[in-house]
Amino acid sequence: MAAGGLIRLTGEQQAAVDNHGNLLLTACPGSGKTRTLIAKLVAEIEGVRSSPRAICCITYTNTAVQEIEQRTCEQLQPGDDAYFVVSTIHAFCLNEILRPYGWLKPEFAGQRKILTRESPDFEPICAHAAAQVNLFQLSQADFDAFEGLAVDARGNLIGLAVRNEPVKRAAPYFWARCAELGYIDFGTIVYGAYRLLRDHPRIAMSLCARFRWFLIDEFQDTTELQIEILKLLHATGRSRFFAVGDLAQSIFSFVGARPELVAPFGVHIGARQDLSLSENFRSSQYIVDQAERLFPRQPAMVAVGKNRDCPIEPLLVSGVTVFQAITEEFLPRLEAAGIQLGDATILAKDWASLVGLSRQLREFGTPIVGPGARPYKRSRLFAQLAEQFCGALTDPNPETSRQLERALFHAIQDVTGQRHIEVFSHGGRVVLIRLMREARRLADTALGAVAWLDAMSQATGTILFSAGYLDRVQSGLFYASVQEMKADMQRQNVNIVNLAIEDLGLFASPMRALRLSTLHYAKGREYDAVAMIGLRKGAFPYYRSDDVDAEKRLFYVGVTRARKLLMYVAERDKWGNPPSIFLGPDGVNMV
Repeated sequence: MAAGGLIRLTGEQQAAVDNHGNLLLTACPGSGKTRTLIAKLVAEIEGVRSSPRAICCITYTNTAVQEIEQRTCEQLQPGDDAYFVVSTIHAFCLNEILRPYGWLKPEFAGQRKILTRESPDFEPICAHAAAQVNLFQLSQADFDAFEGLAVDARGNLIGLAVRNEPVKRAAPYFWARCAELGYIDFGTIVYGAYRLLRDHPRIAMSLCARFRWFLIDEFQDTTELQIEILKLLHATGRSRFFAVGDLAQSIFSFVGARPELVAPFGVHIGARQDLSLSENFRSSQYIVDQAERLFPRQPAMVAVGKNRDCPIEPLLVSGVTVFQAITEEFLPRLEAAGIQLGDATILAKDWASLVGLSRQLREFGTPIVGPGARPYKRSRLFAQLAEQFCGALTDPNPETSRQLERALFHAIQDVTGQRHIEVFSHGGRVVLIRLMREARRLADTALGAVAWLDAMSQATGTILFSAGYLDRVQSGLFYASVQEMKADMQRQNVNIVNLAIEDLGLFASPMRALRLSTLHYAKGREYDAVAMIGLRKGAFPYYRSDDVDAEKRLFYVGVTRARKLLMYVAERDKWGNPPSIFLGPDGVNMV
């Protein structure tokens, strides 16, 4: 059996997995880096099984955490979940450093709630901090700056707040208010973890005595502070590092990511840096050629997957509105190519560019998933679980079952703070069957979606309590969450009387809907068809941008999301701007 266990690897992927020292692996888009990371994780578990040690995998998003956990468990023996941890960098800093060792610094002692954009106190905390510096009308950009507040190793602000003077001055009041109300934000989590490791070396020694390997995904988006944390861990001499990423896809500089720090870190830890994944299994050669014009690679990226010979050439549409481009060009081409709506996406630099379009498409009769489509906050406790139940009811297939299983695991974790891996066992599947039977029974009684939410949230709490996953108090939290969802819908003037179970299921089974997304959110995803909008000079890159290379990398991410069909839209604007420079001879050469 290969080192990657049951996972079949290419020669490039196998060479990376077989490397036994520190490694910085460069991976082109669509090259199977997640597969390689999982293969490395599975291979190294073989070396720690029946020992006190484990493997730590750090990735960028909760979605990636779920995918890696699920796919890894499929390759392992029962009980092997004790030998690996998969988390985001923030979850790692919180659960492995701040919570167990926060008592060493009074300002981090005690339990604190995580402040997210969806937290009900987020905007009031921002408003309170802003008022202290006489800022009383907060814009979306101000909330974005507060959300991204972070510091470097010297405690200096980085990211969006650096260029937002009022938020910069309000930052101390923001953090003070968080502490007063029992919250901690993401920036403080990482900074607190760094200070603990820096000032108490025994913490790093303890962590590295436990973790034999640190596997790091999307390494190009690592911040200076995160690299300093990794250096402190490396200094113990007890752990090895396997980092995979792509400098051409570094698009989070606005939150402090610094791709120029990657190579020096590799030198610092003595990592091998000459291995790469250059085979693109995602896109057609036409699309790969476009990407290579933007950022030529050595060795060159080459299309090798099933879409390699797709004959659809990239297309530029200009001089019309976005709505016209989508309805008169993009949608007809999807139909002609036999591409389902759910396999297509429209990408823009920001949500503001998509909100108006989403309304127009909805009125046009095109089902969409994107900004303004979900009538409640996605962060509500029962929201994603309810969507997966409805998705499994309206579109039952193996994938919806897997998604429901993952949603149940994370819902229980959100309620209890504990990782109940047994959800993926036979006993967990029995509980899931009970839940689905109840979901179907309630749906068959002809209840509307809102009444179904009330009844199903109560039934879920009862069944999980009887199965021993929750206590009595916790079992009632799902019903309370539904009341919050209903309040959200009422605030948005949603006609909840006519809301159907199929409407909720759309978010779990989006194959029936066209997805609208920002380029940042689309990172790590792929689609048969991609339409990139807003590609005008002055807008992309932004005429005031001081980092055109960063915008070029964002453009590159959009190009490389497409498997078969790629459409560029340089819609007309009131200034008569020509298409983006990225579409010109120094870019993809479409104009």
